[in-house]
Amino acid sequence: MLIPILIAAAVLLLLFTALRLLYDRFWDKGLGCRLSFTQEYAVEDETSSLSEVIVNRKLLPLPVLEISFHMDKRLHFSSEENSSLSDQSYRRDVFTAGSRQKITRTLPFKCAGRGYFRINEAGLIAQDLFLTRKYVSHMPQNTEFYVLPRTIPAYQVQIPYARIMGEVLSRRRVCDDPFEFGGLREYSRGDPMKYINWKATARAGRLLINIHESTLSQRVILLIDMEPGGDFLNECAVRLACSLAERLLAEGIELSLYSNGTDTQTGEPWLLEGVSGSGSLLTLKKKLACLQTGQGPVCSCAPPPGDDLTVLLSRNTRDDLGRAFSELVGKGRGIRVIPCGLGTSEGQRGKLEAFKNTENVWIEF
Repeated sequence: MLIPILIAAAVLLLLFTALRLLYDRFWDKGLGCRLSFTQEYAVEDETSSLSEVIVNRKLLPLPVLEISFHMDKRLHFSSEENSSLSDQSYRRDVFTAGSRQKITRTLPFKCAGRGYFRINEAGLIAQDLFLTRKYVSHMPQNTEFYVLPRTIPAYQVQIPYARIMGEVLSRRRVCDDPFEFGGLREYSRGDPMKYINWKATARAGRLLINIHESTLSQRVILLIDMEPGGDFLNECAVRLACSLAERLLAEGIELSLYSNGTDTQTGEPWLLEGVSGSGSLLTLKKKLACLQTGQGPVCSCAPPPGDDLTVLLSRNTRDDLGRAFSELVGKGRGIRVIPCGLGTSEGQRGKLEAFKNTENVWIEF
């Protein structure tokens, strides 16, 4: 009776050892893990999803397979089934991967904040069939996602937009476009000789010159202050910049944007120059999604504007910022848009130092 028991125990021990050796050597063979956002971008407060695809191409099953990755807390997952959120920025999802099995799981989330998000790596922790040994590894990932700033209500953006367009219309330069023919007229003293139409002059017997259509040229510079310490109002400034840019681009006005913030994607100082046309709006919004807080005076980030209108969006009401903005504008004109909290009194507004070459516009949020 004892001998069969010993034989059975030896067989079980041999089987246990063989399986352990197989898991030690082959647990990650044929194992694939791919994380991918199902959309390239979404807008603040919208929902999107993340796809997890697990493939086990070998015969050895993995009774416990844990996939982990870092995730920014601004993306709020709606379901926490089979997952653990340790600090709202580190996610773990648990799977059971059978032999030659593919598992696809979609995780919905809400975009609670603007930003640029990327997953570069996924951690893997697996256990053998007897749950006696853990195996740890990682797999590189390459997926990115933009949460674009939402636009603010039209009634809030109307005042700064009207002020900006008023300045644009009063300061835009009217130039002749030599490629736009508008007709003929009789020559007057002082007209450029190069505009004389000699063929028409020969036919008419008097000097005639070409009339050219006019083109309207104006650029607006948006300067966004991202000094740390005012996250809510800084975000209001970004949304305001996005809303103004959308309307100005639709009017055919060229934009250049500067900030004392940094670019999340590149780590470099944030700027976007020479944007024109409604077709470039998505590129602009993606760039705004990458804007994060930085250091340094905001007025030192932009070149002298020359004849261009400069619009400063900043929650700061310090006198030194007002003087720096006035000096940057120089002989031109600037508009200082100040996002502020509800209930900002007229008395507080009256304390703001005034400059002849800048105009202050307050927007309450």
